[in-house]
Amino acid sequence: MWAKLRSRKYLQRILLSLTVFIVVVLCVFASTMYVKMKSTTLHIQTEANRKVLAQVKYNVEYMDEILKNLMMSLYFDNEVIPILYGQTFSYESIATKLAKLDKLADSSTYLHSIILYNNYTHTYLSTNRKFQDNLHGEIGRFEQQIQQLENQHSLHKMQLIPFKISNDSMTAVDFFSYVMYRDEAMPTLKQSALILNVNPEWLFNNIKVINDLAYDKRSSVLLMDGQGNSYTSENRSANFLPADVAARIQASQADFESFTYGKGNNKSIVTVMSLGMYQWKAVSIQSYDYTLSELKGIRNMLVISTVLFLLLSAVIAYIISRRLYRPVERMIMQLKGTLPAGPKLMKEKDEWSYLSDVYASMIDKTNTAEIQHARNRQIVEGFHIRNLLTKSRSLTKDEFLHLLTEHDLAIDAEGPFMIGVCQIDDFETRMMQASADDQKIYRFALGNIGEELLSPWCKLIWIEMGDNHFVFLASLLDKDSFSLPAFEASLKEIQQIIQRYYQLSTTISYAAPFDHYLQIAEAYSEAQELIKYRMIFGHSTLLSSERVKVNERHEDLYQATQIEKQIIEHLRRGNSDELMKNFHQFFTYAISLTYTQFMYSILHMTVTVTKTISEMNENRSRPIAIDLRQFYKKVLEQETVGEIEGLFHALTAQLTNETSPGENDKTEILCHTMKEIIAENCNNPDFSLQTIAQLLKMSSAYIGRVFKQGTGTAVTEYINQVRLNNALALLEAKDISITEVMERVGYRSQSYFFKLFKAEYGTTPKDYRLRKVIGTDKI
Repeated sequence: MWAKLRSRKYLQRILLSLTVFIVVVLCVFASTMYVKMKSTTLHIQTEANRKVLAQVKYNVEYMDEILKNLMMSLYFDNEVIPILYGQTFSYESIATKLAKLDKLADSSTYLHSIILYNNYTHTYLSTNRKFQDNLHGEIGRFEQQIQQLENQHSLHKMQLIPFKISNDSMTAVDFFSYVMYRDEAMPTLKQSALILNVNPEWLFNNIKVINDLAYDKRSSVLLMDGQGNSYTSENRSANFLPADVAARIQASQADFESFTYGKGNNKSIVTVMSLGMYQWKAVSIQSYDYTLSELKGIRNMLVISTVLFLLLSAVIAYIISRRLYRPVERMIMQLKGTLPAGPKLMKEKDEWSYLSDVYASMIDKTNTAEIQHARNRQIVEGFHIRNLLTKSRSLTKDEFLHLLTEHDLAIDAEGPFMIGVCQIDDFETRMMQASADDQKIYRFALGNIGEELLSPWCKLIWIEMGDNHFVFLASLLDKDSFSLPAFEASLKEIQQIIQRYYQLSTTISYAAPFDHYLQIAEAYSEAQELIKYRMIFGHSTLLSSERVKVNERHEDLYQATQIEKQIIEHLRRGNSDELMKNFHQFFTYAISLTYTQFMYSILHMTVTVTKTISEMNENRSRPIAIDLRQFYKKVLEQETVGEIEGLFHALTAQLTNETSPGENDKTEILCHTMKEIIAENCNNPDFSLQTIAQLLKMSSAYIGRVFKQGTGTAVTEYINQVRLNNALALLEAKDISITEVMERVGYRSQSYFFKLFKAEYGTTPKDYRLRKVIGTDKI
């Protein structure tokens, strides 16, 4: 059972929680009850002390009142006055009065004795013969104490004053005296006085009776006079009080006060009541343990009850815990084995943690299955949409309708339709910098934003056909209210939002609206062709057939050839400024072409430039350090004409740095001189490279190699180019025959002339003149 309990951590937690709760509640309840009972007991005891001390106060006040009345009665008695103030007297004359005083002292329970002092005769008369006879020096000690009290200014008329005149060390005081005399300003021993001595046993016996009835032997009631002297009920000095406690009692100004002092078994309860006269106080000192002794039994009984109740509570808590745990146990038995690591988890975690892990595992499996199902559905759906985009003509009407219904595609079956293609500009770089999660967000954002912004115009399907190829197929909601400019504005807004929030530049192309689903594949092909014009129009553009529409155009072979020749010539010469101008002129010309012509021109120019640099390296002692294969690859990787032109400008700058200025100047001078000679003498049919060598007095092989290096063209080829250019100008004149043109430019053979002309310009001299005549200036 214990081993089973140890394995069930949640059951342990329930049992422990209930047990701790019960223990805390019981302990708090028991402690609160005990503290309350203790507080109540102390309060009751304090009130009892107040009543006892109030009785002592009453007895002392009653005695004080009686003795004061007696003092006044005796002091003004006609028989006592002569004894106090007579200058002469005899014992026979006062014997009767003394007998009365003796009888009065004996009859009173309060009086110890009466003393009359005559200052004139310096005589003491007392009902206490022992004092009067001064057998042991009592009078001297009495006068000594009076003198001390006067020195301390504490001898006052009609106040209770303790006196100790005997040699008995067992007693603290012999009697308490009331002194009455005439002038308080004079010393007491220099004037007559009446002294009533109070029997201390009466006062102490009264306290002793109260003490014996109310307290145990470890408790006592004390009297403390105004000088701080304390007296017990046995007429002893209470010198067992600590000095700080005695000082606190004496300094107290309260009518009633209770406090505790000491620690452990020596702890006591002190109760103080002012007697209301002469600064005397009644003090009760009780044992703290004795006061609370009755509570010990209650406390023990409370502890035993608490322990028994705790044991019973533990049994009840176990029963309740088992009942609470039963549903959890059943659930664990049902789910056991769901997780492969179930037993291990049960050892390391509690039951709820195990159940939570099982639940999380089941949710993960469910979500994974749902995601997998959704992905499979998307893949199948994407497959059918791709077929629709590429093979729409092969689908029957029923197949098209079934496709829309089965895959719940958002478009309408009747159209009209519209297709567009979207691409992310600089896709490779942006995707390389983005994480996998960011790439998913980009793809999702394109479709989501596109569907939201185009929803006022159409129902939309957005699909990713491959890397950086997103297609939307839409059916217009209302063809009559459809506005192409407003639709284009929505597409531009898509581009702006994607740029603003995701810093992605996009290019979008779309085909013109069409009415029948059979035209979907044709429109998709059109949109794909249009998106290629990003190369010409640049990033973040919106491409439509209207924007890229051009008339059927033919390449201006003469312009292209001339630009290419100039580029080769300046490339060989290393003339960077002119080369920059030529490249700009070329790209300005290229963007006016169709996409296919543009790409052909760019690739042809790239091949020409790389080939020219290779030929230059063959004739140079120090080849130009340029990776031509990498340059060609970079050209193919660019997305816009501006980026391609930038590569050619960078190549020009690199060539300028690699080429020696002195070598360029020498080659340029020689080439320029040879061109001047050719321009001047090319009309001579016998003119050739050897003629130029003779004129310059140089080797024909050397000048031929230098000219080829400087211009990229052989001397013979350049001579033919100059002759054919001159022929073009002459052919535009209407009064010169083609044969005469041939002879004027330096050719003898008509067939050779026609062959060179057609190879250079793609047409014969006759056809060229004919087209010029009818007004067509482009071949």
